[in-house]
Amino acid sequence: MLKIKRELINQIADQGEKGYPYEICGFILGKIDYENNIREALEVYQVENQNKERANDRFEIDPKDYLKVEEYADSKGLQIIGIYHTHPDHPDRPSQTDLMFAQPDMSYIIMSINKGKAGDWRSWELVGEKFEQEEVNQID
Repeated sequence: MLKIKRELINQIADQGEKGYPYEICGFILGKIDYENNIREALEVYQVENQNKERANDRFEIDPKDYLKVEEYADSKGLQIIGIYHTHPDHPDRPSQTDLMFAQPDMSYIIMSINKGKAGDWRSWELVGEKFEQEEVNQID
């Protein structure tokens, strides 16, 4: 389960609208309760989409950004608990490409951006070798 403040979803929506018609991406930072499979999101951290050739339907995160964000999270006593990205003019469900790079114990928020406006979003988690929609507790 993912616990997330509406304010963080609004930040992702804003980033997605500004980045349209390209996919934007970033990290979800927070705390993980492994025993109860609960991830609590406390911050989002946008990074540049490195995929310039297919930025309208693919995203890629530079390994240097992973390291930079991991160090930043450590400095604040947080963990990387997930990744978020947008799907411009496509549904908020994972693609085969998303599945190829997914890791267990992470939340994957996908937000649909339709004609420049934030739309539906869902969070997904890797269960075995496939994505399942994750339960979300959205906090005001």
